[in-house]
Amino acid sequence: MKGKPGRTVRTGIGDTPGMPVIDYGKCSSCGLCVRVCKSFTIMDDGGSPRVVPDNGLGCIACGQCMAVCAKGAVTVRGRALTPADSFPLPPRGKCATADALENLFLARRSVREFANRVPEKPLVERMLSMAASAPMGIPPSDVGVVAVHGFERVQEFAGDIIGEFRKWQMFSNPFVLRLFSLFMKKTEAESMRDFILPATSMMIGARESGTDLLLYHAPVALLFHQSPYADPADGTIACTYAMIAAESLGLGTCMIGTVSFALNRRKDLKEKWGIPAENTVSMAMIMGHPAFRYARGIRRRFSSAVFR
Repeated sequence: MKGKPGRTVRTGIGDTPGMPVIDYGKCSSCGLCVRVCKSFTIMDDGGSPRVVPDNGLGCIACGQCMAVCAKGAVTVRGRALTPADSFPLPPRGKCATADALENLFLARRSVREFANRVPEKPLVERMLSMAASAPMGIPPSDVGVVAVHGFERVQEFAGDIIGEFRKWQMFSNPFVLRLFSLFMKKTEAESMRDFILPATSMMIGARESGTDLLLYHAPVALLFHQSPYADPADGTIACTYAMIAAESLGLGTCMIGTVSFALNRRKDLKEKWGIPAENTVSMAMIMGHPAFRYARGIRRRFSSAVFR
């Protein structure tokens, strides 16, 4: 093994590499760790695996080698990963079947009416623990979550976002909108004119009359954000996993995209709500116990699905 510490791809938590260790007393030289290591940190050396820290991209501590080894001969440390994070998978019989998973997907609806009770923190924490298994572009997860918990706190947060929306109403002036449209894509200008401005105007008016059309008087709002080193999709992927996890726990959810547009333009609001200034808010999701349950599902389809 080389004596160098190795290299790795930088993340928001730094650039210290992971480090696989092979216990040759347990190793059967099956070669699975070599095959699964796509950063090429573990290489074949005459039929036996060998750790080469500076090879390829360097270890990103994805844990694939540790997960694939049936003998428990490979451990990985670094980049927030430890051997204690490895655990035996449940037998296939305890995993969700395709039918059970599809039923969960079909039962999920976007919920905007909530019962008058706040999900307890342990339930929210369980959901977040489940969602943390979401795949990231490059490990470890550079996604952070802020849980705004309780009706009063959520309404305070909603008020902050509505305050930003008020500033956007300047674009309601046709001259101002035409001027700024010169610097927008056609679809962006159309979205601003036909959706964002009318929708935010409705939200502002509703709030003045005591109705919340932004977060729908939800008891919990979750803000998913990621560092500049993360894949831009990571926060949305994590939010999607959280949505499905919440459904399995009997909670209703709804993604709220307009929140991210407001927060990402206000460093002061990021600071107030505990989001690092350099991070990007990718998605907000409201959550709570549904006020009612739907009796029927609605089949959805992709706009296209073709084989080539």
